[in-house]
Amino acid sequence: MIEENNYQQEAIVNPKNILTKIVTSPKEAFIFINDYKYNKHVTLFLILSGIVSSFDKAISKDMGNNLPLWGVITYGILIGITFGWLINFTYAFSISWTGRLLKGSGDTQAILRVIAYSSLPVITSLFFLSLQILIYGNAIFQSSFFDLYYGLFHTIIYWFFYFADLVLIIWTVVLLVIGTSVAQKISTGKAILNLLLPAFLIMLIALTIFIVVDLLFN
Repeated sequence: MIEENNYQQEAIVNPKNILTKIVTSPKEAFIFINDYKYNKHVTLFLILSGIVSSFDKAISKDMGNNLPLWGVITYGILIGITFGWLINFTYAFSISWTGRLLKGSGDTQAILRVIAYSSLPVITSLFFLSLQILIYGNAIFQSSFFDLYYGLFHTIIYWFFYFADLVLIIWTVVLLVIGTSVAQKISTGKAILNLLLPAFLIMLIALTIFIVVDLLFN
């Protein structure tokens, strides 16, 4: 029966249509990825998601105020390549570890595959970022952006890209919940809690350290 189920699953999702199925049948796609330990493109997707995060930081920190466009782009790519995989690996480890509290069974590599393929929507935001750079140049990374570009046209363009990015982020979160549920073999509610637990633990550890230091020096 297990072999028959695996055969049927492979007939639905296979390496040739995996990217399409992530969009149209995400649960079945993640079952395939988990059952067959499908690692193709995982490292690439983790690096690209890291590049997305580094460019988001460049925008929020107004790095264009101090760097030329080529400098900002170089920063985004190098930081994404250097830390994208590392940060995602750390998060995957923490999800796997805290998942034990919820009776989860996924190891770090299984969660890493989930994170990689769940990142596909936000990775596509690089296309929108490229369009913004073509339209506005380095101004997109500068605090003076709204002083340089105002009026109805630029307002519409800005909010279009804003909501497009928001939809892609929500989509990624939904995929992450589905994939975590499959990899950990837990319910959707527990999967959501599993994704939040690492942040709670980090906050708890930081608070504990702060209290201990405060008690030692006061």
